[in-house]
Amino acid sequence: MRIKLSYENVEGEPILLPMHYNYVIQSLIYHTFSPILAEKLHNQGFPYEKRNFKLFTFSRILEKGEKRANEKLLFKREISFYFSSAIDNIVCDLGEECFKGKEFNLIGQRVFVSKVEVLTLPVFEERVLIRMLAPVTVYSTFSDEEGRKIVHYYSPKDAKFPELIEKNAIKKFLSIPECREVNGLSLSLKPFKVSFDKNFQIVKFKSTPIEGWTGIYELSGSRELITTTYEAGLGSKNPEGFGMWEVYHSRESVNLSSLESL
Repeated sequence: MRIKLSYENVEGEPILLPMHYNYVIQSLIYHTFSPILAEKLHNQGFPYEKRNFKLFTFSRILEKGEKRANEKLLFKREISFYFSSAIDNIVCDLGEECFKGKEFNLIGQRVFVSKVEVLTLPVFEERVLIRMLAPVTVYSTFSDEEGRKIVHYYSPKDAKFPELIEKNAIKKFLSIPECREVNGLSLSLKPFKVSFDKNFQIVKFKSTPIEGWTGIYELSGSRELITTTYEAGLGSKNPEGFGMWEVYHSRESVNLSSLESL
């Protein structure tokens, strides 16, 4: 389930955010949740094997901010973004809490939810073109000879990239309550229009730089996994604002000669 949330300044003033605002938006979402749900998601999530998935994600802010000094962005009227989850109750909780007369503290600015829009879930085929609404990221963690942790992020041209995307999607699907094991689940993500220069993104979450990729991709495979990644995000770090996508175009109507690769 997916919704679009719009926030405005209580005093009618512009909204000023840091250039790297993912943590600020995540905090706003957690403070909008009911306290019981916020605590459950933050501390428990939905376990599968050694992982605890939050099963939600959010997009980049849809409005274009004006760049200001000290890596700040100024939004003149409002900010809006998409929020989605593979658990309908999570989305419903967020939507209901928005309209309880609450004001929210957005790094010292008093804001309120001016609008909530519910989006219709697309009917997915087994192959679809998608556009990233937030960068997609996958990575591996290693230790060097001195025991220091090293995080290696993969690009869409790396063989490991689609492999990790698929494994992550299967685990997310199986972490959803009441989902059962399904034989033959598969998912493939291939770059369709992705530029190394234009679509490579480094986003700081708190003080940690995270590498991700925007662009247009071909997503194919099991409908269960396509739906799960639409609602809960592709790849890693979805609750930090990574991996949200939307349908770009039906696969059949695209001229394959226009395909661009890395």
